[in-house]
Amino acid sequence: MKIGLDFDGVISDCGKLKSDGARKLYGVDIPSAKFKKEIVVGEKHLTMEQYRELQKTIYGTREIGFLMEPVDGVLHFLPQLVADGHTVLVVTSHGEVELEIAKEWSTRQGLRLDFVGVGHGNSKASAANSLDLYVDDDLDKLEQLVGIVPHRFLFSWGYNTHVDIGTVAKRVASWEELYHTIQTL
Repeated sequence: MKIGLDFDGVISDCGKLKSDGARKLYGVDIPSAKFKKEIVVGEKHLTMEQYRELQKTIYGTREIGFLMEPVDGVLHFLPQLVADGHTVLVVTSHGEVELEIAKEWSTRQGLRLDFVGVGHGNSKASAANSLDLYVDDDLDKLEQLVGIVPHRFLFSWGYNTHVDIGTVAKRVASWEELYHTIQTL
């Protein structure tokens, strides 16, 4: 099976970095479970410009980017998927600099993965065209893959549990659940 994965929120857990960065840069205390653009900007904790600057700082600065934590279970179950014979491709909205940091971070974690960076604001549809399954923590990214990728999964976090997924995707709450679900397909 050809499996596609988003990077942020599926492989790396950068919520703590965003929270720490917002506190350091703007003096705002935002829990990582609420750190999603729609919530942070919508509730006026940060402006859109501040949010973008925070993302650029976190994802585009090596010293900070390397502080990301892996999502619980990813270091066990992702290599297991590869060992089971699945092909894994990371499809991310990162630009060139951020993509290189994500690749190096993954290698440092012991994950040897292929990456495609589509750039911020661009659809992942063309990069995901040949995939059988895709996992993202953003429902709007999964909506773009309806009719393109047969199996779509929303990785659940505190910031997206309120989202009605309808028929766009199925929810998974952990890497263990994702792994076992893939085994049944």
